[in-house]
Amino acid sequence: MASLAWQLAKRYRSTRHTSGFIRFISASSTSGIALGVAILILALSVMNGFEQALKDRLLSVIPHIELEAVDYSLADWPRKLQTMASADGVIAGAPFVKANGMLRHSGAVKAAQVRGVSLSHEQQISAVAEYVSQGSMTTLSDQQIVLGQGIAEALDIQVGQNLQLMLPRFAADGSLASHRTVNLTVSAVVALGGQLDYSQVWVDIDALARWLGVPEGEVHGLAFRIDDVFAAPQTARQLGRLTEDYVYVRDWFGAQGHVYNDIQMVRAILYLVLTLVIAVACFNIVATLVMAVREKEADIAILLTMGMAPGQLIKTFVLLGWLNGLIGSILGVGFGVLLASTIEQLFAGLTRLLGSSLLDPSIYFIDFVPSLLRWQDVALTFSIALLLSLLATLYPAWRASKVEPAAILGQH
Repeated sequence: MASLAWQLAKRYRSTRHTSGFIRFISASSTSGIALGVAILILALSVMNGFEQALKDRLLSVIPHIELEAVDYSLADWPRKLQTMASADGVIAGAPFVKANGMLRHSGAVKAAQVRGVSLSHEQQISAVAEYVSQGSMTTLSDQQIVLGQGIAEALDIQVGQNLQLMLPRFAADGSLASHRTVNLTVSAVVALGGQLDYSQVWVDIDALARWLGVPEGEVHGLAFRIDDVFAAPQTARQLGRLTEDYVYVRDWFGAQGHVYNDIQMVRAILYLVLTLVIAVACFNIVATLVMAVREKEADIAILLTMGMAPGQLIKTFVLLGWLNGLIGSILGVGFGVLLASTIEQLFAGLTRLLGSSLLDPSIYFIDFVPSLLRWQDVALTFSIALLLSLLATLYPAWRASKVEPAAILGQH
């Protein structure tokens, strides 16, 4: 009898005697489900891509944890660095000196955070050298500076040209006393494709310490790279307990955690909204089946009179409505996978066509739309669409089984 229910469902779906309005509502429900599934798969893939870009790009460049001295500088830092770099979960560490400064070139002025680094240590915790677009970052002398792409464009400067770096000098009471100006040559330009391009420059750590008056052999703090970026708060507290100095303990969540939280919030909102879109499309199945039951009342009455069990009749109309959800879900999965696989190229083409990116790199941490298709997301979306489609068929199918054969046949 199960095969009979299936055969009847296919026959009712393909018959040309169904009214045009019912066919229109049926096609609308199928199209709505397909569109909702496709957009949900695309949205989840883009959110996955943003999360992956955060890990692979931003978190590959910025320190995961920083310990910065409260009393301006840390002494005997090589020994302290060696001790803390061997802690559980820590991959490597590096010293740093940092300050806020002003860059000037040909009348253009740009504020930036100046970070003094030791390349031999920095390369162990940061992949910034992999994003060099001009010049080279294999060496960094005390007369050289590395700029972000956004800063280089703002100053209209190229590798090999000179600029002035103005640094503040403070009095003993912490008030601004004067400033120091140094002439530097641009040795490299880094293109990360995000906010750091517009906010940070790199110089030699010993040179910056000398310009700022940091005691010889001392640094402002230590930066670390860890193996589990999402355990940064716990690992930061662990390193804070190991240190011998009064330090500010910072992790990447403090500076960039809002980006990760925003991604998760947008993912949750999109999932809820688009699931509701799929649910609304599935409600069209209810309307389709209710009208189909009204149209097929005579056939239903005859089938019941011939001895067809009400349960088999319910199966017939459940299958009839569920086919809409199944076809819509399959079409949606195919279209969604195609979109998720090509959205990066489509966005890049749109950017070239418009001549500018729709994602302002001075605001967002990347200037492109990434995509990472995860098949578990596809399977979950497909399953939800099928489940909602199935639930939408239950009431109309139950109504079909309650048709009174005597009353219907007596009218004909």
